[in-house]
Amino acid sequence: MKRTLLLINLLLLSVCVFPQENIEVNYATIKKYVENQSDDYQQLIERFEANDSLLSLNDYALIYYGHSFTPKYKGSMELWKELETLMEEKKWEEAYTQLKECRKKNPVSLKLLIYAVNLASELQREEEVQAYIDKYIKLSSAIISSGDGTSEDTAFKVISVNDEYQILNNVFKVEGLKQQSLVNKCDLMEFESSPYYEGTQIYFDISRSLDYMKDLFK
Repeated sequence: MKRTLLLINLLLLSVCVFPQENIEVNYATIKKYVENQSDDYQQLIERFEANDSLLSLNDYALIYYGHSFTPKYKGSMELWKELETLMEEKKWEEAYTQLKECRKKNPVSLKLLIYAVNLASELQREEEVQAYIDKYIKLSSAIISSGDGTSEDTAFKVISVNDEYQILNNVFKVEGLKQQSLVNKCDLMEFESSPYYEGTQIYFDISRSLDYMKDLFK
């Protein structure tokens, strides 16, 4: 497990150290693509699951943000209590089976991918560990390429609050998280320091999650 965590840390470090390509995330365009070209989007998901090395950063962005326009999207309301209970009880095989069912509903959740890495590691399935790590890295790269986090206008775009905590803790390694506040359609996260991010606050655009909640209670 320690070796797996070290590998994750080294790979995530590369996300922060090397310059990121900036990508434009246009939700209207992504929505149109997912709804009008659902077969093409599904093929992207299948290539993602197969860890296709030819997928580009823009492909990963489309895969990640596109999920929020599918019927499976649940905003920030997803709970995986059964999975987490099995993990707490160290029922690794049962938990791994449950994890795969959860990922069928949400293949782009960073939290589920971390669970997948941990479970595959416990079961000594090294190739699967690496495959899940690669997915996590690529999706994280897409997210931090969606902005710079310094303002509402340039906020990092996430489709789930869970994912912003993954970026804070596992990519930027923030220390001393102080406060979370909602600023219009952004979460403003304030913290003491980060070895990989300049400044002590980061904006996350959570508009997709908020829009989902709004539509849910219409």
